[in-house]
Amino acid sequence: MMDNINIFLVGEQVITLFIILILGIFARKMKIIDATSTNAMSKMLLNITQPLLIITSFQIDFDSEKLTNGFTILGISVIIHIAAAVSSRFIYMPFKKKREDRKIYEICSIFNNCAFLGFPVLKVIFGDDLGIFYGAFYTVFFNIFIWTYGVYLLTRDNVGENGKIRLSKASVMKSASKILLNTGFLAAVFGFIIFICKFRFPPILYNSSKLVGDMTFPLSMLIIGSLIADLDWKGLFLSLKNYYYVSIKLIVMPFVVAVIFFLIKADTYLIYMATLMVAMPAGANNAIFAETYGANSSLAGKLVGLSTLISIVSIPVILYMLEFMLAM
Repeated sequence: MMDNINIFLVGEQVITLFIILILGIFARKMKIIDATSTNAMSKMLLNITQPLLIITSFQIDFDSEKLTNGFTILGISVIIHIAAAVSSRFIYMPFKKKREDRKIYEICSIFNNCAFLGFPVLKVIFGDDLGIFYGAFYTVFFNIFIWTYGVYLLTRDNVGENGKIRLSKASVMKSASKILLNTGFLAAVFGFIIFICKFRFPPILYNSSKLVGDMTFPLSMLIIGSLIADLDWKGLFLSLKNYYYVSIKLIVMPFVVAVIFFLIKADTYLIYMATLMVAMPAGANNAIFAETYGANSSLAGKLVGLSTLISIVSIPVILYMLEFMLAM
């Protein structure tokens, strides 16, 4: 069970990342970075720093218990994502008059910032390498689900004359290739292989890879800061729908997950893992996917920004709730 010191460190980590996010906003406002450089940083993060972060996390001594835990977390990820997809269809039924907005609220409730923000939180709880090791297993299904159900969700109202969803063959092929060729997915597979084979990098290769991999955390927050720099913050806080979303996303959903796992007497590490991954704010990928598939990317960006801002308070609150539950 976590202690108060660890909870304090998690809160401190969230605040630290949020400060970096503010620096990203400042850099964009001061035109130090622009849309082009933000896009370039995103590509660097997705193709270099995050894969190296995942691969180096598998550079730990082989342990059958860790492997079992990893596959258990993968199974938990499958259940959580499918449950979130099903429940979101009902949760946002009141928004049925605005179908385009409704699917954005849904996708932002399903796909969280479980890597950019979730990984550093897991590092505090489970340790430097083990936290990313477990997180990598969790994100395997995330990457598969966002390129399948996520794409379907954003295109489900695009109907043709026969009433069927209009999704081009090229779009389907792109989704399939992105699942198999996704750098995060490939990094997890490669890391898993070297973990099973008990292969260890030479110190100089490991140190350089880890150094670059650790850039993922500050880089991701600078990117998010740049992406949300131009949001209409006044309009963001005046929308009752957004407060409804934030309450469901950051409080209700993680609370329900925590209670369910507590009642079935799941292991402590699973309770923390599942609850915290659900408690993460909406991932920046939601806005990128919305833009790619012609959905309301502006609203997606607003929900990412608002949930990220509120999470600075909600994540420590969820952690205190977990400690209270586990102390009962």
